[in-house]
Amino acid sequence: MLSLSRRRVVPVSIRCYATKTSVTPKKKSKKPALSLLKPSSSRLAPPAPDADLKTRLILAAHKNWQKTQTRDNPPIDETGMTEEEVQVAHVERILRERKLLKEQGRAVPDITLPLLDHMLPYAVNFKTYSEYPTWRDMYDQFMLNRLNDGKNAFSQVCMRHIGLADSFPGVSIDPHMSWYKSWFTFVKHSLRARSVKSNAWVAPMRQEFLDCYIKLNKALMHKSSRLEELAMESYLDEALSLTQQRDPQHLYIWRFHREVSPTRILSLRASDGHFGKEAPKTGTRVGVQALVRFDTEQSVEIYDRKGTPLHEPAVGAEPMAPEPGRSLTIVPAIPKRVTEYLVLDNPMYLEGSRWRFRARLEPLPGRTVAA
Repeated sequence: MLSLSRRRVVPVSIRCYATKTSVTPKKKSKKPALSLLKPSSSRLAPPAPDADLKTRLILAAHKNWQKTQTRDNPPIDETGMTEEEVQVAHVERILRERKLLKEQGRAVPDITLPLLDHMLPYAVNFKTYSEYPTWRDMYDQFMLNRLNDGKNAFSQVCMRHIGLADSFPGVSIDPHMSWYKSWFTFVKHSLRARSVKSNAWVAPMRQEFLDCYIKLNKALMHKSSRLEELAMESYLDEALSLTQQRDPQHLYIWRFHREVSPTRILSLRASDGHFGKEAPKTGTRVGVQALVRFDTEQSVEIYDRKGTPLHEPAVGAEPMAPEPGRSLTIVPAIPKRVTEYLVLDNPMYLEGSRWRFRARLEPLPGRTVAA
C-alpha cells in the first residue's frame, strides 16, 4: 500500500514594525510668504520675481503715492541745524502737511492748546471768614486771587495782538496810535478782563459766550448735529453722558428765561499757538481760553407721546397756544437757577475758528466764588 506522509502545518506569525515615515504624513512644503515690508525699513520691498499681478500693482501704486507725498513735503535734513531751527522746521512741515490735506479734500486735524491753568477766585472778606479753617488759609486764598488777576492782566500783550487783529467782536482799534496812548489803553483794558460794563473790550465777547451757551443747551436737548461746532470732544463726552438717562419716548424742551447775574469772565488765558515763520492768515498767532460763569434761570418741559405734561407746571402759569407747525399745548415749567463754570476755547490762529466749550470746573464745597 502506498503510504501518504502527513504534512504538519505550523502557524507562523509575522510581526511588522512601523517606521516614523510611514506614520507621520509628509507635509507639503510651503513657499515663503511674500513680505511687502522689509523688517528693517518702512519702505516697500521690491516685488519678488514670482509675485502675482495684484501685488505688483499695489506696490506700484504705493510707490507713486510716496513720491507725491515727499515731493511737496521733503524730509528734514537736520545736519548743521540748531535745536531751535529743527523745531521750527518740524512746525513748518506740519503746516505743509495740513495744507496738503486741505488741497486733497481730506479732514484736517485741529492743533489745539492744552487746558491752561484756570482757577476759580473765591471770596475773601469778613462775611466768608468762617469758610476758612485758619487766617493763614484765608491769606493764601487772597494771594491766589491776586495771582489770577495778575495772569489775567498778563494777557495785556496777548490782548493787544488780539485787538490789533480785530479779533474782539465789535471793537475797533487804531493800529497807528502813539506808543504812550497805546500803552495806557491796553493797560486799562487788560485790568478789566472780569468787567461786566458795556464799554469793556470783553463786553461783546460775553454776549457771544451767552449765545453759545443757549445754543449748546438746545442742541444737547435735541442731540443736534451741530454739537461738534459748539463743544470740543472732551466736554461733549461729559455733557452727553448726562442725557443718557432721558426716555427716548418723551419730548424734552429746554427754555432760557433770564440771567440772574451778568455773564462774567473769571479767568482769561492766552498763549501763542502758531510758531511758523509766516504769520497765519487770521492775523494773530494767539489761542485764547476763558473761564466763564453762567448764572441763569432755565426750565425743562417734558411731554409724553399724547402731549401730556410730565413736569411740574409753574405756579399760576396758564397753558400756551401751540407753536406754529405743532399741535402740542405748551405748559410752562418751573424755572430753576443754574450756575455753571465752563471753559471756552478759541484757537484764533486757525481759519474759521470759533468759541467752543472745552471743560467744566466745579467749585470747592463750602466755598463762595467771588463775584
